[in-house]
Amino acid sequence: MVADPRAPARADQLRPLNLPRPVRVKTRGQGGFPVTLIEGGRRRQVAHVADIWCIEDEWWRHPISRRYFRLALEDGDIRTVYHDGVEDAWHAQTY
Repeated sequence: MVADPRAPARADQLRPLNLPRPVRVKTRGQGGFPVTLIEGGRRRQVAHVADIWCIEDEWWRHPISRRYFRLALEDGDIRTVYHDGVEDAWHAQTY
């Protein structure tokens, strides 16, 4: 167990967890399904797309338009990536 440092909590020292990170994705077909994920210069083939979902939100402030893909890679790893329709960019995000 960690001892209580008895220091006051400071909001300026908080940091978000699981921030999305930019990745490169090669796609195929009309739906833009991912076939290759490129992370840190390493090419990883997608075995299959396990799930797809979309988020469209906050159009009145800052629009969010994301299409998420849960990917099963050929080496057995699982990755969640999304295509940001507003910025036209791909990101990976862990949960």
